[in-house]
Amino acid sequence: MRIAVAQIGSGENKEMNRYMIERLAWSASEAGADMLFLPEYAMFCAGSDRAARNMEAAEPFDGPFVTALSELAAGQGLWICAGMYEQTDGLPYNTVVVIDDEGRLRGTHRKNRLYDAFGYRESEECRAGEQPFEPVETPAGRLGIITCYELRFPELAAEQKKRGAEVLFVPAGWVCGENKPLHWNTLLCARAIENGVTVIGADQYRADHFIGHSAVFAPDGTTLASLGAGEGLLVTEITGTEEEEEGEEE
Repeated sequence: MRIAVAQIGSGENKEMNRYMIERLAWSASEAGADMLFLPEYAMFCAGSDRAARNMEAAEPFDGPFVTALSELAAGQGLWICAGMYEQTDGLPYNTVVVIDDEGRLRGTHRKNRLYDAFGYRESEECRAGEQPFEPVETPAGRLGIITCYELRFPELAAEQKKRGAEVLFVPAGWVCGENKPLHWNTLLCARAIENGVTVIGADQYRADHFIGHSAVFAPDGTTLASLGAGEGLLVTEITGTEEEEEGEEE
């Protein structure tokens, strides 16, 4: 089946971010994609004072962002996965939503492992989820999710595989730094090979802040498609799990 991966640079204007997503969904649908994968922070990304701005921007699942995605998904006949800040009574969750082609919310993942590393403290601007994502049946297969920094923990991807994931989605805002594109691509590929699943990495891009380099890896580690720096839409075909492919050969 055909998927589309959006590499965008979200900002603080949520209306502009929604408009950008709308245009990408139209393009994905015109290209024949069944699913559109958007990165972490797709709804909103603050440039400074992130704790206060994240709380102000956060929304419930019946708020404007998810409502707009639901209408867009139903209108385009397209599954949409995207990152948002989920409203709570304090710091928001860093959450990924999965919406089907009829506009129904089918799953949510609250990022468990926050980016408290390399001198950064994500736990000061959002709260951690407590449960792994429960994989969801989609046109691409049974979809698992881990978010950004969680890619660095092999056991989290293995848990998604154990729960039945056939495809692993990794939305991210992978921050620039020495060898960071190497880390990102190596880890995406490793998670694919270790678990025998297709891995979809959708990253934010902003010059001097987020690296971009969104990519899709087959279960055997083959690069199916990739982007470099800059915003863009990656459209590619994906296949089944490694076990399914071996079974077909037999």
